[in-house]
Amino acid sequence: FHRTEPDPQSGAMSTMLGTVAMLLCAGSASAFHQHAALNSFTHTSGAATSSRSLTPSVLSCQMQSNSKAMQWSRRALLLTGGVALPAFAFENRIVDLRPELDGVPYGARTAVPEGVGEGTALKGCPPPFKAARPAPNCFSSFIDPKKDRDHYYKPFKYNKDEKEAMNELLAAVKAYPPGQANIDAGGWKLVRNDDRYIYVQYESGKIGYLDDLEFLMDPETKSVNVRSASRAGFLDFGVNAKRINWYAKYLRNLGWETTDVTPDNYRFYFKQNGTE
Repeated sequence: FHRTEPDPQSGAMSTMLGTVAMLLCAGSASAFHQHAALNSFTHTSGAATSSRSLTPSVLSCQMQSNSKAMQWSRRALLLTGGVALPAFAFENRIVDLRPELDGVPYGARTAVPEGVGEGTALKGCPPPFKAARPAPNCFSSFIDPKKDRDHYYKPFKYNKDEKEAMNELLAAVKAYPPGQANIDAGGWKLVRNDDRYIYVQYESGKIGYLDDLEFLMDPETKSVNVRSASRAGFLDFGVNAKRINWYAKYLRNLGWETTDVTPDNYRFYFKQNGTE
């Protein structure tokens, strides 16, 4: 059977395969892995395309009680190798999760991607499951712009001492308003804050998809490398661009040199996401 649900970020409708939901309701490890694999593919929805929208129907069939929801969260923890996953919604979210989630956001079922949160280097934007090229839902300063201009993001530049720059960057993180530009209404959580590294997780509103944002300072070049990426799906409908642009504007007002993500310099990203 097929079922449609609105995408939380764009309002677009996406067709979902009910058979996947049935597999997940069985509660088996194999079903979990089939969902993880299928979540990397896109599902057409008229003018827009999104695999992130697959989640509501998959979850609703098994979210029959709070007890069962927590059992699923624990099972996901085991299947992801014991990685610590967030169990509940972030405290600073400004909208309620969908009722069928029973208070457990989808992000609680996704592990931190390999290479994220380490604090010594940033990931690039590798292609999702069996895709030929990286998805238009990621930007990183740890990419060779000659090889992948579409996903490369120029590091922030500062003209002050290292400690002052990191204090301003941390202040920006703490000042970020959930729901700005109609994104990240699920709030955010500061996961790691070191002398030269900051890692923040952001949650979408109704379903609670998790995105990762990292800042890594390079004192030698007086710059801060940036990586903002979605964990689930293929398109992000402009979410990562809006998040980066908020920080770019905030820091630019403090004298930093930053670059906005716009259709002029990231045409492929905006064209793929239908947000030109």
